[in-house]
Amino acid sequence: MKFIILAVLVATAVAATYEVYPTKYDNLDIDAILHNKRLFNNYLQCLLKKGKCNDEGAILRDVIPDALITGCRKCNDHQKVSVEKVIRFLIKERNSDWQELISVYDPKGEYQAQYAHYLEKI
Repeated sequence: MKFIILAVLVATAVAATYEVYPTKYDNLDIDAILHNKRLFNNYLQCLLKKGKCNDEGAILRDVIPDALITGCRKCNDHQKVSVEKVIRFLIKERNSDWQELISVYDPKGEYQAQYAHYLEKI
């Protein structure tokens, strides 16, 4: 389980190289991904580090730890809206998947506490 720490350190080092997160995939149709079981599950398995990642999934997986640490400071406005949409969907429609993602990216609950005020609004 603590290989996650190594993965987070590597991902943080990768994400730290960005002044802002890449915009290459900002035009992805988030709704289409969220509502397509096959696409959604492919991304989920990637983010859970249980399956292969396509290019955009790999970038997302690598920047999540940095985004959590920095409060998405490197996100542009479009990315922030997309993040909120995905989180809202996961909490309301796929809560067990949300809990599984939390166990990977926030096993100690520190970010849940940090973002509690935000998550309550969702």
